[in-house]
Parts: sequence; C-alpha cells; structure tokens
Amino acid sequence: MIFKGCAINLVTPFTDTNEIDFECLERLVKVHLSNGVSAIVLGRSTGEFQAMNDDEIISVLESVVKTVKHKIPVIVQTGFNDMARSVGLSIRAKMSGADALILSSPYYNHTNKHGLLNHFRAMAIASSLPCYIENDPIRCGFDISTEIIELLTVVKNIVGVIESSEDINKFAKLRAVLPDDIELICGNDKMAIPALSLGASGYISVLANICPEISVAIYKNFMDGDISSAREVFFNYLSLMEALDLDPNPIPIKTTMNMLGYDVGEFRLPLSTMDPDKAAQIATLLMDMGIIDL
Repeated sequence: MIFKGCAINLVTPFTDTNEIDFECLERLVKVHLSNGVSAIVLGRSTGEFQAMNDDEIISVLESVVKTVKHKIPVIVQTGFNDMARSVGLSIRAKMSGADALILSSPYYNHTNKHGLLNHFRAMAIASSLPCYIENDPIRCGFDISTEIIELLTVVKNIVGVIESSEDINKFAKLRAVLPDDIELICGNDKMAIPALSLGASGYISVLANICPEISVAIYKNFMDGDISSAREVFFNYLSLMEALDLDPNPIPIKTTMNMLGYDVGEFRLPLSTMDPDKAAQIATLLMDMGIIDL
C-alpha cells in the first residue's frame, strides 16, 4: 500500500511573472508535513499541470521530493491524453524520485475500450512505478467503466484507483469488483465520508491546502471508529468544500489561500481571476467560520 490516510493535492504557486515559485512551494510542503498528511499529490486540476510543460512538472516534483526527504510518499500525475508524452514523463518522474504515478483518463480525444486499455497499460509498464488510475468524468468528459478498471488491475504495478466523481454507486461498484490488494482512493473532499464508509483506504483533499488539520481529522476520527466526530467535522466544513467549487479548480482554493496570506500567486490562462462576487462569498464564509478576520 502506497499510502493510507489523507493526502493533500498541492497547488502550484506562481510568482508575479507567472513562473514557479519554488520558495513558496517549499514552505507549503513543510507546513503540510507538520500537519500529518499521509502523502503529497502533485498535478491533477489543483496543480495546474495542464498549463505546464514537462520540464516544469519535473522541476516541481524534484523540489517537493527534496523537501519531503522520504518522510511521506510523493505521488505525481504523469498521465495525460497523449500516450507518448505520458510515457516519457512517467519515466522522467521515476528518475526524479516519485513514489507513485497518477494516470488520468484521456480528455478530448476519447477512445474505445481497446485504446483505453492499451493507453493505461503502456504508461504503467513503461514507468514500472506503482500507478493509480484516476477516473474524473467531470473534468475529462469520460467515465471509465468498472469493467475497464477491473481489467487494468491485472497489470502488476497498477495499485489503485482514484475515483473523483460524486457518484456513490460508482464507489460501491468499484469496491465490490476490485481485488482486496487494489486501493480505492477518493479524489473528492465532499465524498470523503461516503467513500471511507464503502471501504476507501484514503482520500485526496483540496481543502487540506488551507485546513490540513481538518482533513486529517476527518480521516483519523473515522478510522478510529469515532464516526460521529468525523461526521461533525465533515459537516462543519462542508459549506467551505462547496464554496471551493464556485469556480473551476484551482481558482477558488488559490484565491482563498491568498486571502489567508499564503501568497501562492495567480493562474495561467485559460484560468483567470475569480469573479469578485464569488470571492466575496468565500471571504464572508471564512469570516463566519472564524478562519479569517478581514
């Protein structure tokens, strides 16, 4: 098992000139190491890898690996919609110290069952690192069937599935068909409690960028058998989780982090500054929750 618990999906901080802010990145990693997260996840929509080239992605990975010093796993997204690019990036990620890879569903150039199986197999086999297949139908526009995922689990270094939908039935079906040694990971804060109740071994949190102790507490309380406390913490922060969906990820989380003084910078186009009315909603919520005093 690569990790069991709550992983943070880290944002990528940028400078005023839209370059990677490595000093800020190191500070963020140190904060999360001190708050007990079980793994650091790089990429996905939160990390803005879709707007970064391969050299930049590897430089982020190397910086985080250097700061983490093997204390917890570093898991990086190397799977994109281009198999050749994904294979090359996966090999580079292994050489740069990644502990595991995330292979996302190809977006825009959707394929058939045969193509999808070969796409994932090629990436996994080329890297030889432990790999997670990620299903994110909202962002990728394609829902990987449980049948395809089940067929992929025979590849020896595919160790888990990250389900990022809000479909509770999909979580149930996946856990029912997956072998016991294949991890089921929840990729959505709002599904953490339901997914854990169905046998997920952990979840990847965006909320943890601003409230790492809260995300960790939800998992810890649940696994300690204190379900009522896990629910209480979850419900107390559900409105904030929902607010982080007011605009496409990571616009709301980076906007919130800047409000809280993390200074993670802006975005790369096509992502842009958050709508002022929506940003005001988040600011009001932060004040109501006592997280910030503006």
